[in-house]
Amino acid sequence: MVKTSDRYVVFLDIDGTLMGKNPKALEQNLSIIQKVRSLGHKVLINTGRATSYMPKDLNLVKDFDGVVSGAGAIVRLDGKVLSRKLMNFDMVIEACKLFADSPILCVLEGEENIYYFAEDRLEREGWIRLDKSNYANIITPDIPVEKFTVLGTISKEISTALNEECVLIQNPAYGEIIRRDCSKASAMKIVADYLDIPMSHCIAMGDSMNDYDMIEAAGVGVAMGNAIDKIKEIADFTTSDVNEAGVAEALIKIFDLK
Repeated sequence: MVKTSDRYVVFLDIDGTLMGKNPKALEQNLSIIQKVRSLGHKVLINTGRATSYMPKDLNLVKDFDGVVSGAGAIVRLDGKVLSRKLMNFDMVIEACKLFADSPILCVLEGEENIYYFAEDRLEREGWIRLDKSNYANIITPDIPVEKFTVLGTISKEISTALNEECVLIQNPAYGEIIRRDCSKASAMKIVADYLDIPMSHCIAMGDSMNDYDMIEAAGVGVAMGNAIDKIKEIADFTTSDVNEAGVAEALIKIFDLK
């Protein structure tokens, strides 16, 4: 499907794309990824997850050439940070004020830690709970925050307050709020420019709305079998479901692997 003599860069979403509920599918995906890398191509994670919220099942340093985290907030390649665009402190504090009054789970996904507001009393392992009484003491200007996430639908109040400086992406079960100058597609271009390759040599795979822009911008855009219809409509082709190793199947097809 591609000229294997040329150099390509593959960008993979994590949840619903690289990883699902089938560990054997992940093993198959990782095996084929190593074959692609052995041919001289680069393979990067491109996820909405912040740096501090990466799955423990993945060895990001060993199995990938780089990671885009926070839906474009931080771009890392070959151990180097190519771009780092964090939420500015004023925006973080504005979000905290809104989240403190929200009845739903609201999360600040940081580079080092996850912070959250919640009315329930459930403790999230490794996460730092915030409330009206403590957030001003915990969230300081030196806390690196990559993005915000809310469980359920982003409220009109939150949308109105943050819409000017942020992009709001509504998924079926949760909403994501990222800097307006960040996206998975813009991160992809940063990597392509750094490697001096055209965007037509970028390959992107995903399943949800935060993958839309990178699949549309890539030379080859692949929708997972479990992807939402809007992703399938713009993709060059649809591969198998995440639990059927759809990433491996797509890479075998694209690079004509035996």
